Amino acid sequence: MVSRTQGRGDVAGADPVRHEVLPAQFDAGLDGLGLLRSWPGVDPIELRARFDELRRDAEGAESRTIEVLDVEAGYVGWSTTYDTRVNQLLLAEQPAVTEILAGVPPGLALDAACGTGRLTRLLLGLGHRVIGVDASQAMLARARRDLPAAEFRAGSITALPVTPATCDLVTCGLALTHLASLGKAIAELARALRPGGRLVVSDIHPVSVALGGHAFFRRENGSRCVIRNHLHWHAEYLDAFAAGGLRVRRCLEPRYTLEIVGSFLREGSSPAIRHLEGLPFALVWDLELPAEVRP
Repeated sequence: MVSRTQGRGDVAGADPVRHEVLPAQFDAGLDGLGLLRSWPGVDPIELRARFDELRRDAEGAESRTIEVLDVEAGYVGWSTTYDTRVNQLLLAEQPAVTEILAGVPPGLALDAACGTGRLTRLLLGLGHRVIGVDASQAMLARARRDLPAAEFRAGSITALPVTPATCDLVTCGLALTHLASLGKAIAELARALRPGGRLVVSDIHPVSVALGGHAFFRRENGSRCVIRNHLHWHAEYLDAFAAGGLRVRRCLEPRYTLEIVGSFLREGSSPAIRHLEGLPFALVWDLELPAEVRP
């Protein structure tokens, strides 16, 4: 069921779309995933228990209202809670990104799609001079307030307001999944790099997106919202990197750990979330623009 809200949405002239969703659909999908992951050879008693889980999922099919927002409206709504509510994806992604960035010498860093400045803060702590760019004025307002040592500019990830070939390091955290295609954004990130510069890109893993992982969040008033993610497999990333003249140094795929699953459970998720343990949650690319190559 889909309905339009009454009145104006988060962006002038736009009304968010409200969906009636069945959380049991996701729970049943996860329980079905558990069946597939144990195939073949499940003990018959355990198998019957799994089928009982699926029946309970169907019996608990109560609907819930959720607003489906575009990226611009979504980040206006998310900006007030982004830094205060648990985002389990960061539990997987940030340690991997931190490990890579710790090995990059200080210089001029561009944090593309910086949001409220999560990676900007990390880059400043590592001694970089930082320019943060984001399309959301609401996110930038919080970043400017909290991180006065950085310079922040409004701009799109597909049209970055920076001089070409000037940055020693470019980061882009958890943003590319919001784009229908990767090529233009990757070309822009590469354009900002000086020859020999590094690019660190992170996002939700395509396996997680394929299993229903989207950008769910709550506003301050507790209302539930989601920004849909686009599915980009590794081949699409690799094609875009090649077109931009970038070389892959490393690819990290942090997984759903027992700690992350436990965090979901503490936040009230269904026990079915346990079937994700061990699967990839985040995708992190460590890249460089070779000194002899310009895209």
